[in-house]
This record gives sequence, structure tokens and C-alpha cells, in this order.
Amino acid sequence: MKGITERIFHRQRSPSKARMREIDQLNRSLMACPACDALWERPTLAPKEQAKCKRCHTTILTNKQQSAERTVAFMIASLVLYAVAISFPFMRMERSGLSNEISVIDAVAILANNSMVLLAFICAGLILLFPLLRILLLLFVGLSLFRKQSTARPHALSFRLAHMLEPWTMAEIFMIGVIVSLVKVGKLADIYLGPAFWGMAALIVIMAFGASAVCRDTIWHDIRRVS
Repeated sequence: MKGITERIFHRQRSPSKARMREIDQLNRSLMACPACDALWERPTLAPKEQAKCKRCHTTILTNKQQSAERTVAFMIASLVLYAVAISFPFMRMERSGLSNEISVIDAVAILANNSMVLLAFICAGLILLFPLLRILLLLFVGLSLFRKQSTARPHALSFRLAHMLEPWTMAEIFMIGVIVSLVKVGKLADIYLGPAFWGMAALIVIMAFGASAVCRDTIWHDIRRVS
């Protein structure tokens, strides 16, 4: 009785191969609007052409050429700029012959040393950890698809996690806060921006271009194709 129950439970939890092929075929032939959930037949687009939902006019499909290659290029550039942003001084302040330099890592350490451990962990995650993890995940997916490797499950998990991390990479919010602070502190001391400041600013721009280069539908299509 126990064995029968386990087989029934396993059958309910694990779809059959025929069912999986049916689901994959539906994904290849149909697509849903992300705004209103309307279901449409998947069109064949020319390069740089867009398809919009007939109900709410939301763009539901774009044909971005060489999405994996462009993603790899932007993520490698982002990784280099990230290394610059955390390795060099962020800024230097001078007043009355005294000067002090600070880096992004120093800012997190100062929060931790001043009894703001929770805030230090939050800043480290949103500014340092999550952006790096998203860069590495997209780089892994892009390289794997570019090399046409045949292990689709890690690709799908990595791309899904990278998509989930997108709203939590807040390096641009950090830079906005820094710029606002510079306007107020600039009257009290001389401020010199270091290489890390420009590296972080360039990183935000490159990651924005990288996000625009990533065509989610194309990436998912490539993941299903190599499976």
C-alpha cells in the first residue's frame, strides 16, 4: 500500500515526458502578454521588429539579434568595472591640511563598526553582493548558450535567479545618495572623486545597456533549444 501511494505521489509531482513535450510545444507556439495575460500565437519577427499585445498594446516580443553574445560582452565589461569600483578609493576629502580616503568596502565596514550591523549587511547585499551575483549569473548563461552546451536546467535556474535579482541591485540608488551628499558636503571640504566613483558610474551605465541587450524570450528559446 505504501509503495502504491509513493508511486501515485511521484506521478502527481513529476509530469510525464509526453506532458513535458506538450508543455514545451505550447511554449514554442504560444505566448502570454506580461501585462494582461492575453494568450497569442507566437509570431515570426524580422530583426529588430517588435510584437505588441492587441489588447493592451504592451510590447510582448522583440527580435534582438545575438542576444547571448551581447550579454557576454556587457557582463565582462561590468565585471571589470565592478573590480575597479571595489578595489580603488571612492573619494578623498581634504580640509585644513587633513585628508581622508574611503572606498565602498570601507563604507560598509564603517557602518558595521558603528553598531549598525544590519544596515551594513543590507548595504553590502544591495550594493556589492547582488550586483556581482547577477553579473556572474548572466555571464554564465550567456557563455553557456554561446558555446551551445546541452545542460538546460542550470541555465534556466541561473537566468531565473538573475531576473529575480534585477530589482535588488541598487548600485544606482547608492550613487544617487552619494551625489546628493556631495552637494551638501562640498561646501565644507574639498572633495576629489577617485577611480572607484567613475568605475561605479560606468558600471551602472554598462549594466543598463546589458539589461536592454538581454532578450528574455530569446534566451528562454535558446535554453529550450539546447535542452
